[in-house]
Amino acid sequence: MRIAQKINKFSYIVTLFLYLTVIFGLYAQIALGAVQILIALYISFNMESLTKKMKYQIINYWIYLALYSALATAFFNDWIDINDNNLLLIITIIIIPMSIATYFTITLNKITKQNEK
Repeated sequence: MRIAQKINKFSYIVTLFLYLTVIFGLYAQIALGAVQILIALYISFNMESLTKKMKYQIINYWIYLALYSALATAFFNDWIDINDNNLLLIITIIIIPMSIATYFTITLNKITKQNEK
């Protein structure tokens, strides 16, 4: 679990750094999302070692991810014209995904600390 935490932390910090140049930050965010989903899958299949609170946090992560996926699909299928509203576009493709990534990073740090005990 410690290795997964280090990989996630590295990916998260690189993504934040690359947001200084917005385009590269968006590309890094795609890679960060893939890394976090793979780590979350690994954790989900090994949930028996987690406390009840940590299990709920991983389940919450999956719920947030599903809700965001549904929201993004709705926006990008032209149900809502996102091209006219730059603020909505920024919130949809930058703010919400990075908030979910931050939540997962904090949760993974807690899980790693729990497993060290």
